[in-house]
Amino acid sequence: MNLELTGKTALVTGGSQGIGRAIAFGLAAEGARVAICARDKARLEQTADEVKAKTRAEVLVLPGDLSRLDDVNRVAAAARDRFGRLDILINNAGAIRGGDFLKIPDEQWAGDWSLKILGYVRMARAVFPMMQAQGGGRIVNVVGAAARNPTAGYLPGDIANSGIINFTKGLADLGGPSGILVTAVSPAATATARWEGLIATQAALAGKSVDEQRAEAVKDYPLKRIATPEDIADLVCFLVSARASFITGVCITVDGGATRGVYL
Repeated sequence: MNLELTGKTALVTGGSQGIGRAIAFGLAAEGARVAICARDKARLEQTADEVKAKTRAEVLVLPGDLSRLDDVNRVAAAARDRFGRLDILINNAGAIRGGDFLKIPDEQWAGDWSLKILGYVRMARAVFPMMQAQGGGRIVNVVGAAARNPTAGYLPGDIANSGIINFTKGLADLGGPSGILVTAVSPAATATARWEGLIATQAALAGKSVDEQRAEAVKDYPLKRIATPEDIADLVCFLVSARASFITGVCITVDGGATRGVYL
């Protein structure tokens, strides 16, 4: 299937590791020019070198803290200036911490939401006029499965992710007349360093080995495994492609059938 991504330009936030890294690889492999943004410059440069070596694509490294408005605007402008246009935005940066609702301090709520919610909003707001001026574009928001599977120990993430789904739908309505398609992808557990760290923490608290805790976490998945970052990246590449030109305003759950419900 020809996704028609050759020569397209993309900005991937949180692009140095995990799902963002896999998305950058996927887009580059399909022929896109890719800008990746995260706070850790060294890790960004390592990822960029690996992507270029494997795909020979042009990769732009843009270090930045997307909880800061000035960094958001600088990163978006730098990507546009380098590539001449921005066809694709992948909002992926930010990991929200959980905890005891009665003990999470205001600073944690505000700090995590500044990156995960306002980071998405601000980046979309920075890129939207560029896409309007050029006659269209694609925006994909990566949204945690907590949006539809809330738990008492992860209320900051529950609220943020459900809000981003609503943001996706509203932005899609706004973007439609300008040819800007906006979608969301909602992964469940995904095999990243962050997930492995969570499993290690849970194992220590439960007095189990890491292997035992990992097996416990996976057992309820119908496919008997969790997602790989590439599973998520493949869907994202499809959604920003010419093959998905009539898909907008939806959030697609990628969880191997684990969620009990008939919605996407």
